[in-house]
Parts: sequence; C-alpha cells; structure tokens
Amino acid sequence: MIVIVAGLKGSGKTTVLKFVTQKRPDIKILNAGDFFAQVFQKYGLSRDQGDLGIPREKYVKIQKEIFKNLAKEVKKHKNVIIDTHLFLTKMEGYYPGLPEFAMKEINPDVIVVLEYDPKIILKRREKDLKELGRERSAAFTIEGIEWEQEIQRHFAFVSAAFTATTVKIIKRYEKEKRDFEHAEKNAEEILKLFENQ
Repeated sequence: MIVIVAGLKGSGKTTVLKFVTQKRPDIKILNAGDFFAQVFQKYGLSRDQGDLGIPREKYVKIQKEIFKNLAKEVKKHKNVIIDTHLFLTKMEGYYPGLPEFAMKEINPDVIVVLEYDPKIILKRREKDLKELGRERSAAFTIEGIEWEQEIQRHFAFVSAAFTATTVKIIKRYEKEKRDFEHAEKNAEEILKLFENQ
C-alpha cells in the first residue's frame, strides 16, 4: 500500500505520522522534503528558499530526479507513506507538488489530504516563525490559509486523475479536548487504510 499524506505547511503532518509509526512501525515514512533539501543544499539554499528561488525549468528537473529517487525507495517496502505537499507557493504563483511525472513514478493507492481550522494552522506557523525563525513560503492570515486549503483540494483531485488514485479528505475543525487529539484521530483514519496490509 502506497499512501501520500499531504497538508498545508504547519498542518502537523509530522506529528500525525509519529502516531502512525507508534502503532505500525512496519509502515515506512518517507518525507519528500528531506529529498528536496539534499538537492537544494547543493545550491546553498534552504528548503523554503529553494521552493521560492529556483526557476521553473530547473525546478522541474530537480523534481523529476527527486521523485525517481523516491520511487526507488518506495519499491523497497511493502507499506509506505509519503509525507509531502500538493502545491508550492512560488513567486510566479502556485506550482504542483505532484505533477503527472511524479504521480506516475510513485503510482500511489491513496492521497490523504489533512484539513484543519485555519486558526490552528496560523498558530503553528506563527510558533515556527517565533521559535525556529522559520518563515515559510505560505500565508500568514486566516483568509490566506482558507484559500490555500481550497487550492490544496484542487491539486489533490488533479494529481489523483493522472493515476486513478483515490482521494481521502480528513477534516478536523472541532476544538481539541486534549493535546494532540487531532493528530491521534487522523493517525487512526490513516491506519484504517492499512488494515488488510
């Protein structure tokens, strides 16, 4: 089973996937961002600088190389989750995180889209900026995050159409009763996909 888990920057995908691996350590988690970061490092750029600063033609070339490497790694495991984004915000506009060539390399079974109350995402982004000094290539307003979640859905369905992949949208707009409640619930939803695997 190959599952892509996508969410906006600051949506807490890493925390969700930690809960997944606690219950199913046999599921291999691959973070596409790590693969990109290695290549960007060659150009002396951070991950977010690379997303913003590399021209389209060069970015496509890098992306093709990354997804070929990812596909090779995916083939080594029975059950895999790829942690990635469905689009990037570049200076020229929105760029697909999973274009046709990427989807055909990986050929996933399901794309899981994580959605949250924009206020929660904004708090996480503000925390990252304050504590880590990480200014993401993303919106820092409620309206901007709402718009990004809408764009994310569009890209999910377009990417899925390339390889006849299912899209599962998990929405968490309710208030948490305890810390990490949303992450635990989302992990449970994702684990259901692997029940017979």
